[in-house]
Amino acid sequence: MKFKFIGAVALLLGLINPLNAMPFDPLIGTWKVIDDRTGYYISDIVIRKNSKTGQYSAVVTKNYPLPGAPVAETCTKCRGVLKNQPIFGMETLRGLVADSNHQQFTKGVWINTQDGQVYNVDARINASKDQLKVQGKSKSSNTMSNMTWKKL
Repeated sequence: MKFKFIGAVALLLGLINPLNAMPFDPLIGTWKVIDDRTGYYISDIVIRKNSKTGQYSAVVTKNYPLPGAPVAETCTKCRGVLKNQPIFGMETLRGLVADSNHQQFTKGVWINTQDGQVYNVDARINASKDQLKVQGKSKSSNTMSNMTWKKL
């Protein structure tokens, strides 16, 4: 009886210990995207990381319409192959790369489904790792976009 109990405890500790040793990536998960200019929610996204390239990407899980506007199901303002594609599941972020401390992120490309603009983005995560300040520069014009992403 004692041997079974000790064996079960050892097995449980053996299974739990590797989980503690795994590094935590603060960017992976669900985020709420807020446009700093308007203060409105743009979308909810899920960020994931490609284990081979180390780059982050994100897909839309919920799209929020601007006040008074109808809910958009497709990206009518997007250009190219994304024009009139469904917003739900659309990859709106790709290519984002972390620095060695996972505090700064660069080289990302963001597609704003509200206006169809494509932005080169850089970001910085706060100390509590629940907010990401994202700054984007439009590829087609000199406009800038600032967003705050809040971890859900």
